[in-house]
Amino acid sequence: MKFPLACGFGRLFTFVSISTVLAVPMLRTANAAPVVEKPAASAPVTVTEDDASWTLDNGIVKAVILKRSGNLQSLIYKGIETMGNGAARASGIWEQDASAAGQQRFVGGEGGGVAAPREQNPSSVTPPISLTDTITIDPAKNGGARAEVSVKGVSGGQVMLGQGAAGGGTLCDIEIRYSLGRGDSGFYTYAIYSHPASYPSTSVGAESRFIVEMNRDYDWISVDKDRNMLECAPTDWGTGVVVHAKEQRIMSVGVYKNSVEHKYSYSGVQYKTPAYGWSSTKNHMGMWFINPTIEYLSGGATKQELDAHFGDNGNPTPIILDYWKGSHYGLNTVCNIAAGEEWSKVVGPIFVYVNALANYETPSQKDLDTLQATAGNPTVPPAWTDNANALFDDALAQAKKENAAWPYDWVNGVDYPHLNERGNVTGQLVLNDPLAPKGSSTKLPHLTVGLAFPDTTPAAGGGGRGGFGGGAITWDRDGKHYEFWNDGTEDGKFTITKVRPGNYTLHAFADGVLGEFAQANITVEAGKTLDLGKLVWKPVRYGTQLWDIGYPDRSADKFFKGDGANYWLWGWNLRYALLYPNDLTYTVGQSDYHKDWFFEEVPHATDLSFVNPEAKDPANQRFGWVKSFSLDDYPQTNTTGPWRMWGRGKATTWTIKFNMDKPAQGYAAFRVALAGADGGGGLAVTVNGQDVGTIRVMATNAIRYNTDHGVWQECHPLTFDAALLKPGENTMTLTVPAGDLQSGVVWDYLRLELNQAYKLDGTRIAASN
Repeated sequence: MKFPLACGFGRLFTFVSISTVLAVPMLRTANAAPVVEKPAASAPVTVTEDDASWTLDNGIVKAVILKRSGNLQSLIYKGIETMGNGAARASGIWEQDASAAGQQRFVGGEGGGVAAPREQNPSSVTPPISLTDTITIDPAKNGGARAEVSVKGVSGGQVMLGQGAAGGGTLCDIEIRYSLGRGDSGFYTYAIYSHPASYPSTSVGAESRFIVEMNRDYDWISVDKDRNMLECAPTDWGTGVVVHAKEQRIMSVGVYKNSVEHKYSYSGVQYKTPAYGWSSTKNHMGMWFINPTIEYLSGGATKQELDAHFGDNGNPTPIILDYWKGSHYGLNTVCNIAAGEEWSKVVGPIFVYVNALANYETPSQKDLDTLQATAGNPTVPPAWTDNANALFDDALAQAKKENAAWPYDWVNGVDYPHLNERGNVTGQLVLNDPLAPKGSSTKLPHLTVGLAFPDTTPAAGGGGRGGFGGGAITWDRDGKHYEFWNDGTEDGKFTITKVRPGNYTLHAFADGVLGEFAQANITVEAGKTLDLGKLVWKPVRYGTQLWDIGYPDRSADKFFKGDGANYWLWGWNLRYALLYPNDLTYTVGQSDYHKDWFFEEVPHATDLSFVNPEAKDPANQRFGWVKSFSLDDYPQTNTTGPWRMWGRGKATTWTIKFNMDKPAQGYAAFRVALAGADGGGGLAVTVNGQDVGTIRVMATNAIRYNTDHGVWQECHPLTFDAALLKPGENTMTLTVPAGDLQSGVVWDYLRLELNQAYKLDGTRIAASN
């Protein structure tokens, strides 16, 4: 599992209302570096209860859990209620409600009783169903070391969990647990889904997750080093004009006026975001979700999901989310369970960590004046950045501790192998790429290696990789089974640790290598380390390489504006027309893909009225470049907003120029890897003015959802007669058709290969004398 280095992130910019800024207390007389408080670990854990709830308390945090639903109602830290809904209703929620499975229902004919709202056939006779609440670890019996409580709903295979919700329709039993240990600055929660063999076929819906709504004092969002920033005031977002979808709104007030706030801007690759959450500039506290492993999350080492954002109402609460099964970015992971199949999955434990500063910095009046003076594209006081970094760095350090402690020895009574019941797999991948250009490295930078359940054939209508085309359910679509991933080294060595016993397929990918390695039939045994020795990785080549643009790493981060400081900012599909009014020409051997190749190709906007006339540099500045409107112009019931004016463009054609020394024979293969795509138009390709076909793409919402690393796809190679190539200068054009500006492609890598031994029809070309 990847753990980013904890480090200072420099001065960052964000959204914030001026009224919120000026409300921050400035009581300290010294500006010592911020230090995270380390709470005492001496108090024993206690459990108290009434008819409706339990209260877990260890002197650091106090959590209230509802017995009926298994949801978290309250979390008190340093005397402050951290939850967004107070005691009114639960603020920590699992997608599937245990009370739904355990709902007692009237069984019988018409004329009496009360039918449960989730009952599809009230007159049917169904097996018994129940809801139980239990103390599964009693601190009175272990000296106050740990407490754990459980709510379990047994559905009888008849009552759907979470019907009507995104993850609804699940005919399983569910048990939800919460655990608190002595000295824990936070709590653990996990859910156990069970499908006995007697239950009918079912599936977990598109989304399943644990969510916490927090109080509005939490105003700084932290996902990674680039999305680590002060947020807008909730009402600035809540009263914004909707543009294209309710998740993205133009703010007309606040320090971040004339900017679009989009909740998908804070999505992250789960494998690379071990801790994420919010902190408070007012209370100098943070709350973080920590996944100690991704074994229970869907989609493997490349799955991207929402991490944190605001709700959708006029004065929303900050939210943290942990998707164990998700559908965003065009990749709906699959969890289908057959009739007669016995299945269970333990999701978690997730650690909800809270921390606070014992020593913090305060902004100077000059810094606050600067913030106010730069409203629209603001400069945030460095003191707030330093405070937030200290809390975030501490959360990342805690994530390392949780990863080291996983699997937790206190989890018992469920299918959760302890450390001595798991195995390891080690080996070394050796790159063998004889057709690579001379001097190419054989190293494997950013090598990622994993064990996943063998590819399976989907049920009828299940779809293939990415949900398209009817192929196998691959590791990046699997939500049903456990997966295990670790980073390797540049020389190809790897060790995958703490693996549940079973039969797996080994997968690997690395920067600079197009495609992935796979080897089936890897059997892991408890308590043993399997040494696979040296594994030869021979990537697919169709011929010698003529040229390439970028390098394959499943991301657009190496291209212009695809870097971490930029890609997630809303609206590059609009600003493309400002950056490239005459579209783009790239000359192989002269151009620099870091500067001369834009990270996404989209239709060319023709209506430039989106530009805020007061913006100094609307093509490049991070915020404040969008024209704003009032709700009188576009009420929030208008879910397209000004996108109806701005959102369509003409066809965009990019030109690649390259030289050939001599005539070519045989065939050429144009190979493209994408970090995402939207729309069905694909890429029309010409060579020296002649149409050679269209590269078809899978839509993944990558442009709509602001990412440079969506669902990765290597497109089917586009082959053409090499006789089209000529000595001297050649041109290739790539055209995205006219249409919605949220269509097009997000680039990863482009390569042209030449095979002079075979014709397109497979006929071998005789060697010349």
